[in-house]
Amino acid sequence: MNPRPPPPEAGSTSIGQLLRRAFGWVVALVFLMGVAGLVATVPPFLAISTPLNDLLRTRSTSGVVRTLLFDGQQGLDGYLLTGQETDRASYLTARQDYPAAEAALRAVTIDSTRTLVETLATEAARWWALADQQIDSMPRAQPSSAEIAREREQFARVESAYRALDLRLVQQISEINRINNVLNAVALAMLAVTTALAGGFALRIGNAATRRITSPLAQVLEAVARLGRGEREVRVTLAGAPTEIEAVAAAVNTAAGEGDRERRTFDAFQEHSAAVRHHLSRGEAVAAAAQVLGDLLGADHVVIRLAPDPDGEFEPEIWSAAEATGDPTPLAGTPVDWDASQPGKAVVRDVQQAPPGPMTAALHAAAARRVIEVTFGEGGTATGQLTVVREPGRGTWRPYEVHLAGVFAADLARILTHAKLFEQAHELVARTREVDATKTELLWTVSHELRTPLTSVAGYLEVLIDREAGPLNAAQERMLGVIDQNVVRLRRLIEDLLMVSRIEAGRLSLSHHLLDLGALVRTACTEIKPAAHKAELTVTCDVDGSMTIRGDREHLDRMLLQLLANAVKFTRPGGTVTVAARISGPNAVLVVRDTGIGIPAPDMPHLFTRFFRATNAIRQAIPGTGLGLTIVSTVVEQHGGTVTIDSEEGAGTTATIVLPIAGPADDDATSAHRTDMHEYSSA
Repeated sequence: MNPRPPPPEAGSTSIGQLLRRAFGWVVALVFLMGVAGLVATVPPFLAISTPLNDLLRTRSTSGVVRTLLFDGQQGLDGYLLTGQETDRASYLTARQDYPAAEAALRAVTIDSTRTLVETLATEAARWWALADQQIDSMPRAQPSSAEIAREREQFARVESAYRALDLRLVQQISEINRINNVLNAVALAMLAVTTALAGGFALRIGNAATRRITSPLAQVLEAVARLGRGEREVRVTLAGAPTEIEAVAAAVNTAAGEGDRERRTFDAFQEHSAAVRHHLSRGEAVAAAAQVLGDLLGADHVVIRLAPDPDGEFEPEIWSAAEATGDPTPLAGTPVDWDASQPGKAVVRDVQQAPPGPMTAALHAAAARRVIEVTFGEGGTATGQLTVVREPGRGTWRPYEVHLAGVFAADLARILTHAKLFEQAHELVARTREVDATKTELLWTVSHELRTPLTSVAGYLEVLIDREAGPLNAAQERMLGVIDQNVVRLRRLIEDLLMVSRIEAGRLSLSHHLLDLGALVRTACTEIKPAAHKAELTVTCDVDGSMTIRGDREHLDRMLLQLLANAVKFTRPGGTVTVAARISGPNAVLVVRDTGIGIPAPDMPHLFTRFFRATNAIRQAIPGTGLGLTIVSTVVEQHGGTVTIDSEEGAGTTATIVLPIAGPADDDATSAHRTDMHEYSSA
């Protein structure tokens, strides 16, 4: 039970009463300060506002007069200089607007500046007369220099009269502002005094309220701070405090107890949820989830029903506490409209207010009073429904318990998705391994089965070609030649299939001998030249002397012939195939470059994948199996080397093979009689 503060003493004052008294005095002080401010500021403002406004209006109106005079003068000068009608129009506009502006200035002027205004008007009238004469004489006759000089002298007198008027106005405005500043200073001083007095009185009111409120409130704040620092056992105990603060203390104690219980529940939730995630079977995950949720929430029953999926239907999972009395079995068997269900938040259902139906009857059978229900799933599709039952007399569901059930259900949806994916992946891996093993065995069997009859065909073909069975005419010789070529092609295909099957089965055997890579390269070039000649290609071979490596002659020969055969096959007539071998540091580097059709950039990452063929080779119907580079890369890797392919579609392909050369420790005399047989797996 949470500790509760003692009841308030008789005659204790509430915070509301204290604040009402304090605010009443503050309002009275504010009212008095406002009255004092009005008394201090309104009379001075009224005393100076009228003359100041008259001066400002006079100066503003005189500015309009000055602007029109200057517009007229600029229009006159422009017209005399250029003769443009736009300048004459500007002058006439200013001349037309000036009388009204002068009348407005006379109307607003004050007595102290009336003489200066009359002087300005007289000088302006004289200037307008001279200007009108010059405007009227144009364009018939240009005014003389003397006339222009008189006009400009007169305009200078106009400017002097305006400056005298403006100076007088500025002086009088400055004087009024000075008086206003003095009056403002006096008013501010009065306000400062009244404010200081009011502030002192308000401070005394605040101190009195503080002594009655802040001391017990500080105890509450200290307890809240300690709770925030993790001291979960702290509670507030007050005596004689205002009733509101005692109520706050009680609320803090209640919240501390609930928060402590909530933290413990969520800590346990994190621990048990992590344990549920370790289950990779959906059935085990659901069973563990039901038990965890029942223990965490203190439930009587937990029922989890999963929606059917292509893998089949799952039996509902039922968990019941040892002391539970109801029967949740009917609830587990109640059908769910999965098509209409959508994943959402956890909700609390009051069984007594539920409408009659199969679900309500099942809840009554489980002795349920209030239940938490949540439909969970991912991607907007419901995958299951969770129902947590608490029997009457066990208390209502707290908000954090409802929230925890929703979080747990969402977590369970992700766990079930991962478990399903794991089950599917496990099944897929098993099927893939089975298919791969069957395919490898099929390749091995078919290759061997084809090899035996092909040997017989090749033997009888050799007998016919050698004329041991009788003479041949020219047509028969050509036909036998075609058969011989296809037998050779089929034999190579079978050998490739056998080698791939050995690689995948881990039965590829290599013998390690000291070999001259340069001699192997020259031999391969010689063997490929007939095919290159037939394809109208030029083959060049550049080998740097002797390059001793340790390896298997048969497999290296096959690798070299695969590379050269690819270069010849994918190069158009008239092209070239260049073979170069050299020593670079501790390695022997072999480069095969052709000017063939090249390889599209998107196909480059897949070149060493078995049975893969470039898209342009397929489009051009160039025969092949897609096994050549797979064999090449495997042989090179098993010899401790690397192979890289650089190509540009339409420009050719370059294959670079790097193999380690034999070190000083390799001895010809001993190694010539040694054959090390190793088996390598495709991994």
